[in-house]
Amino acid sequence: MRRTLLSALVVALLLGSRSVCPAEETPAAGLKPLVTVSFAGYDELRADIEFVGKLGNNPQLAQGLEEMLQQMTQGKGLAGLDTKKPWGAVVQTDGQQQFPIYGFIPVTDLKQLMGVVRDTKLVQVPDDPADGIYEIATDGPSLFVQQKGGWAFIASSREGLAQVPAEPEKVLGDLNRKYDLAVRASIRNVPSDYRKMFVEQMKTGAEIGMDRLPGESNEDYALRQGVAKQMIQQIDTMINDLDEVLIGWAIDRQAGTSYIDFQVTAVAGTKTAAQFAQAATVTTNFAGFDLPGAALTGNWGGTLTDSDVVQAKNAITNVRTVALKELNNQGLSPDELKLASQLLSDLLDVLQKTVENKTADGGLALLLKPGALTFVAGGTIADGAKLEKALKQLAAEVQKAEPKVAQILKLDAETHQGIRFHALAVPTSEMNDEMATKLFGDTLDVVLGISDSSVYLAVGRDAASTLKQVIDQSKAQAGKQIPPARIALAATPIAKFVAEIADEEGAKQMATKIGAMLEQSGGKDHLILTSKPVPDGATVRLEVEEGLLKLPGILSQMMGGLPPGAAPANAVPGGAAPKDTAPF
Repeated sequence: MRRTLLSALVVALLLGSRSVCPAEETPAAGLKPLVTVSFAGYDELRADIEFVGKLGNNPQLAQGLEEMLQQMTQGKGLAGLDTKKPWGAVVQTDGQQQFPIYGFIPVTDLKQLMGVVRDTKLVQVPDDPADGIYEIATDGPSLFVQQKGGWAFIASSREGLAQVPAEPEKVLGDLNRKYDLAVRASIRNVPSDYRKMFVEQMKTGAEIGMDRLPGESNEDYALRQGVAKQMIQQIDTMINDLDEVLIGWAIDRQAGTSYIDFQVTAVAGTKTAAQFAQAATVTTNFAGFDLPGAALTGNWGGTLTDSDVVQAKNAITNVRTVALKELNNQGLSPDELKLASQLLSDLLDVLQKTVENKTADGGLALLLKPGALTFVAGGTIADGAKLEKALKQLAAEVQKAEPKVAQILKLDAETHQGIRFHALAVPTSEMNDEMATKLFGDTLDVVLGISDSSVYLAVGRDAASTLKQVIDQSKAQAGKQIPPARIALAATPIAKFVAEIADEEGAKQMATKIGAMLEQSGGKDHLILTSKPVPDGATVRLEVEEGLLKLPGILSQMMGGLPPGAAPANAVPGGAAPKDTAPF
């Protein structure tokens, strides 16, 4: 932890400057930012540590950090450092071969701060120079540090210090207000020669892997070549269209969550920007998968791009070619081969037509109850009638070969909201698996629901009833606006389910305790992955809610033998104001 505060954040920044830019290089005029690194500052770090400490029943965590810092610096603490402002580093490019870098740290008195760093003996700091420029010797080229206004700038040459911005905080934009730590890369500023080099390397790698395989037909070989060329073309287009890539991490103390964002944007007016824009507004006819108490829920939607369609069709063609060829090796009679080939072609035709419609819309859910695991999923389809006909033909052939199947398979079992149900009931006793009975009860039910424009699959003890609930809710919320994709995992029902089915007593007790503790979070126990459009781009956020943030501290106390309730588990700390956290 000590090295995190003063050595990792200071030394890494210093040594990073040395490794990127040789000492003899002088930044040229007309430089553009290539990579920008932002750290929100010490006060934000301390407030976050305090927040995490209180969540984990360790409210003195931040205070302990301060005490260690005092010991490390011989009582000087962070003298000379402005703890309220952000830190940063910028890698620049002249558009050709030069990549100078500078860093900046907020200070009230660089001389005092250098004294603190000197006392740690982690870096050899010289005596205070007359001109105010500290030359720090390293194993390689020296680094130069100088205070200008309220900032200490770090560069790999004295000349580099002359070209730093007067107001470096502006270089960060809003990164330090949105994130604790963030890295932004400007892809459009990557020199064109480097872009071309990257694409050429991709082509070379693809060509190496495109040698004809033993026994590969001309048709298969041409198909593989076409898919590889298309992928390279897509990468080439994206490399030239992308504007920025951003990765940012933050703790939202007000909402009680932590999250990581991965954001990609394209240059306005490009083909890639237009593709991103297609996902700006997404509606679904499958909103019913957001079931109360579910351990896992998911929804997705949007419009496929032309390149998506081409790539998917090529993949389907490849599957069709390989699968039909494989059928010829299965020892089927001529009539069986003809029927199997027709059924396979029908199924792939439906899939291809669905892709050609360019509509992606669907969802899934997993319910975990003692002895009643139930999974349900569904989505849009282009020709449900053709799919249903093919499946009925397949069921008829299976029953001819295995007459017992007729006892557990019921076609056209019922119709609900225009969805035709086909049901399969398999006794778990026939599976010779004790766990199957624990998961599904005495019978494993499988229900396939089909309409002209949708297909559903439900598996588990409550398959039919859960499927009906999803269908009813989806119809009631038809056309609901949603993010392009969202998947949420709830920890409490998972912990309780593990406690119910675990065979090992230690695992059962641990899961029981974790489930009870998570239940105190009031439903804030999710791990959520969400995709959201932004202007000319998209952001994917992985978010961890408060209940899960408590777990590391709670588990640490449990393993250390401390009582979990030593401090209020649901305490919500105050502290510094939260960062800018616009609703995601």
